Amino acid sequence: MIKKYPSHWVITELENAGKVTTGNPAPQEKQYFINGITPFVRVADLGQLGDSVYIKNTKDKLNEKINNKLKLYPKGSVLFTKSGMSLLLNQRAILGSNMYVVSHIGIVIPNQDISSEWIYYWFRTIDFKKYAHATTLPSLKISLIRKMNFPLPPLNEQTRIVEKIEELFSDLDKATEDLVKTQEQLKIYRQAVLKAAFEGKLTEKWRQTRKEASNIKHTTLNNICIKAEKIKKEENSERKIKYLDIGSIDNKVFKIVSHKTYQIKNAPSRAKQIVKEGDTLFSTVRTYLKNIAYINSEYDNEICSTGFCVIRPKKDFLSSKYLFYYVISDDFVNRVSPLQTGTSYPAVRDDDILKRTIPLVTIDEQGQIVNEIESRLSVCDKVEKTVEQNLSKIKYLRQSILKKAFEGKLVPQDPNDLPAGELLKQIKFKKIK
Repeated sequence: MIKKYPSHWVITELENAGKVTTGNPAPQEKQYFINGITPFVRVADLGQLGDSVYIKNTKDKLNEKINNKLKLYPKGSVLFTKSGMSLLLNQRAILGSNMYVVSHIGIVIPNQDISSEWIYYWFRTIDFKKYAHATTLPSLKISLIRKMNFPLPPLNEQTRIVEKIEELFSDLDKATEDLVKTQEQLKIYRQAVLKAAFEGKLTEKWRQTRKEASNIKHTTLNNICIKAEKIKKEENSERKIKYLDIGSIDNKVFKIVSHKTYQIKNAPSRAKQIVKEGDTLFSTVRTYLKNIAYINSEYDNEICSTGFCVIRPKKDFLSSKYLFYYVISDDFVNRVSPLQTGTSYPAVRDDDILKRTIPLVTIDEQGQIVNEIESRLSVCDKVEKTVEQNLSKIKYLRQSILKKAFEGKLVPQDPNDLPAGELLKQIKFKKIK
């Protein structure tokens, strides 16, 4: 939050800038959504916006049967999440057209002398978590929001500041777009490396120096893997364990990034499988999300959820890293995902995974393939790290721009502007009328 606003601005209550209200209860009858035309904004729609300012489309739309049953909010209204866990995400938007809005969302309908964008960008300097009152789910009291101190500069200055913010943010949007494209290209390149590796292309020269012919055989995983043991809870009830579940995995980097600690007797019922260094964990639920990870020494002999298929290689036949890299390849995952059953909780069985084939070469060549993969992917990792650092810098720059904007340091002042005090008098006069 900005601690000090410029002296020539006026600080007033937000309710003087516009009507502060909430949306409508969501219609429960399907008849109102059939062939709907007018957008109905839900909290999830705000979550889809990212850094976009205007909400122009929604998943759900209402038809003319809803007329006069719900309030229609005008284009230019400023939205913010009012209740629920999404409040903690500080989501905001401006309506790009007249729309219906759900009751979990707060709304400011600006007066004609206040810029919608000015309110929106000011909201982006506010951490609404600090205003939430503690209930089962966090929520904001609209009466409190109405009384928030709101900075009011001259109208022309509002316009100049908003234009400058949008100019600078546009440059940052372009930079973000380029960085995201780089991330997508890195994903494609990583998969291209894996594809070439398991087709034997990365080790062609290596084989030539040894005068070895390509000898790729295919066999199922259950022929060259060992079944993971289950822990005997009665005999180990007091033992402390590191427990791994799907939430433990960062599926962008295929690594375990967290764990939970329990005594066995207090562990979740799914905490049953013993993992060993060199195992690969493959989530059996929504396999297309690729919740896959390699077990390093930190988690040797710890416990994972039965929501994973633990793939443990027979070391005489299969390198653990070779297995891991093949399992994260699109070639493997795309052969497993169609085997999922269930709609709300699509999943495969361990057997579905272990019956998939893997291209098998000699242990020596497997080691060389791993070396070739890692030498290339390490370059990707360095580029990825640089991209992530730059994306973080862009987030910081956005906040820095907003801070300068609301400290009055982003654009020059114009002595010909109608003073903010006079603007406030006009607003209050129109409000009385």
